[in-house]
Amino acid sequence: MTVLNMKSATDALKLFYLPGIQYQLNNATPILAVMDRDQKSVVGDEIRMALRYGRHGGIGNRADDGDLPTPRSRQTKQAAWKTKNIFGHIQISDKTMRASRGDGAFVSLLEAELEDAMNDAKDDIERQLFGDGTGKMATCGVTTASNEVEVDDAKYFAEGQIIDIVTATTGLVLAANREILSVDHDSNTITIEGAPVTTASTDIVTRAGNFGLELTGLDAIFTPNNTLYNIDRTKNKWFNPTVIENVGTISEVRIQDAIDKAERRAAGKVDLMATSYGVRRAYQELLLATKRTTDVMKLKGGYSALLYNDIPMTVSKYAPEGVLYGLDMSTFKLYHLMDWTWFDEDGAILSRVSNKPVWSATLARYMDLGMSKPAGSFKMSGITEA
Repeated sequence: MTVLNMKSATDALKLFYLPGIQYQLNNATPILAVMDRDQKSVVGDEIRMALRYGRHGGIGNRADDGDLPTPRSRQTKQAAWKTKNIFGHIQISDKTMRASRGDGAFVSLLEAELEDAMNDAKDDIERQLFGDGTGKMATCGVTTASNEVEVDDAKYFAEGQIIDIVTATTGLVLAANREILSVDHDSNTITIEGAPVTTASTDIVTRAGNFGLELTGLDAIFTPNNTLYNIDRTKNKWFNPTVIENVGTISEVRIQDAIDKAERRAAGKVDLMATSYGVRRAYQELLLATKRTTDVMKLKGGYSALLYNDIPMTVSKYAPEGVLYGLDMSTFKLYHLMDWTWFDEDGAILSRVSNKPVWSATLARYMDLGMSKPAGSFKMSGITEA
């Protein structure tokens, strides 16, 4: 490999590829594409989000000569939590680099590696957006000394993924850095390499090393009475989400009821919805049955969405079945320390791995998702899918 090739590759990574990577990852989902970014509220590695609740005390009616209402501001509580660290790490052997030099072959090889990494990163960020922050990709069934592990849903898995099996209640890692050899979507099982494992129904599967480190996704935000952003919601009920369960057959009246509850509870203005394929089909069937036109809106990032009363209804393969989220996006932000960037503090993006004939590059972002008023958004569950 010539110096020119290395310099060209480094320049390409920083000047040519990075802007495109930033755009693609910042718009990984329709929700992220329209979400506001907030860098000022990140102090050091900590996110600080001011929460206001209650009513102003200085409002009241009095007699002609009565005392004025006692001024009292709305209550304030500060949420504070650490950013999550997301990395994209690529490696290419020195031999491969040398073998591909000349005629731009090395840059083409790097481009292919980057494209694969970016597509998988987009996919994983979308999964985390709907998760609970633990990293859970699936819950295990009872497996005894086997390499074939039963899971509740195999849709998140693919051959070649590296996973851990973890006891959710304690964080104990039962199997670390195991490659998935095959996925059976019909029987909801995954086959992993290495020694046989024994699992219980309290165990979960995560990406290797991710347990407890993923984004604060919608599942965490819309689980009432949990601790969110270090605020105990059993003691701060005003910070609980608006949740409607056991919906059954979807209808425009039921959707409107959820919107109305979020507005009545916390003056929420739902302006984006997110759901599964099956719920979207059920809504399309409703429109078909009532001979209504299927209106579609184009969103930022090139996404298309059905409309309910001018509110876009987006869809994701990672949205839980039978669930419809209604989001007030003015209360939902991506808090970040910086945009996606390469590790290059030492002046090199491509660096040789210590004691190995391998070159690597690492992309990083320190961020998390924060919703300041969950009561102003809603979650409908138990919807009959089509």
